[in-house]
Amino acid sequence: MAALRVFAAVLAVAGLAGVSIAQGKDPVSEKAAVYMTYQSDADKVGGKPFKSSGDIDAALETLGSYNADQLTRGWISYSALVASQDPDFRANVRDIEAFYGRDRVVNSFATGGGYARSLKGGDDAVGSAIAVTDEDLARLYSNAAIVKEQGYSLQGYGWAKSRIRDGSRRAENVKVLQGKGQAADNLILAALVAPSATPLSDTNAAGVTTAVATASDVATAVRLPTFLTGSFTGGKKKVKYGKEPVANQIASVAALRILGADAVEEAKLSRVMLEPSVQSCMKMQNLQLQGCVAGVGQEFEVPHCISQHALAEIADCLGAVYK
Repeated sequence: MAALRVFAAVLAVAGLAGVSIAQGKDPVSEKAAVYMTYQSDADKVGGKPFKSSGDIDAALETLGSYNADQLTRGWISYSALVASQDPDFRANVRDIEAFYGRDRVVNSFATGGGYARSLKGGDDAVGSAIAVTDEDLARLYSNAAIVKEQGYSLQGYGWAKSRIRDGSRRAENVKVLQGKGQAADNLILAALVAPSATPLSDTNAAGVTTAVATASDVATAVRLPTFLTGSFTGGKKKVKYGKEPVANQIASVAALRILGADAVEEAKLSRVMLEPSVQSCMKMQNLQLQGCVAGVGQEFEVPHCISQHALAEIADCLGAVYK
C-alpha cells in the first residue's frame, strides 16, 4: 500500500492527475498501463540471468505475449498522456470545447484527423511525447543487447546446447499467448486511474521524486518508464515526414483525455488509438518471433529470438515514427 501511495504521488508530480478523469474509468490510462508494463517487463527480463531453459521460457512467455494491437494502442495512449500535459495545448482544447460545445468537439477529435494537432501547442505536445519515447527506447535497446549477449554466453553450458525438439510447440504457445495479450501490472494501473491522486506543488515535487528513486518497495514492484521517474531530460522531437497520421492520433487521444475519453464510444476510441503503420510493424514482429522460436535448434538461440523480435525490433517500430 505504501508503494502504491508513493507511485501515485509520482504520477501526480508528472502531472497525470491534472486532467479530467471519469469516476472509475480512464480508458487512455488503462491502455497506457499495458505499454508501461511492457517497458517494466523488458527491464525485468534484462535484469535476470538465464540459468535454465525454464528461465528462457519464462522470458519468452512474458515478452512474447504482448500483441501488436495492445502495444500500438498502449504506446499511442502513453504518448497521449505525455502530450496532454502541454499547458498551451490543454488550454486551447478547453477553449475549443467552450466555444463549440463538448459533444461536437469530442466527435471531431475522435476521428483521429489533424484537427487536434492544429491547435496551438499541438505540435509541441506531440514533440514532447516523441522525445519521451526516444528516451524509453534506449532502455529497450539496452535490454535487447543484454538478452542477446546472454545467448552467446550460454553456449558454454551443456543444458543450453541441448537440441530443441519442441520448437513448433513453443511457437504455438507464443501464438496463443499473443492472442490473449498481456495484462497491465496492477500497481501501474491502479496508480494511473486512482481518483485520490492529486497534483502536488512544485516545492514538493523534488522530494517525492527522490523518495520514489530510493524506495526499495517501489523499485522492486515495478520498473518505471523515463517519464515517470523524473529522469526525462525534456526537449521535443518531430515526427518523420510521412508519419503525420501518428502525430495526429497522439494529439487526438491527448485531447480526448483532457476532456474525458470515457465520453467517446468504445469502438471509436479503440480505432483512434490503433495507428495502422505502427500496428503493421508490430504484427510483423509478432509473426517473426513465432517463426524464430519454431526454427532455432538449440536452447541458447532462443534468447536471440527474444532480443530481436520482442525487444529491439519493437523499439525499431516505434523509432521509425521519428528517425
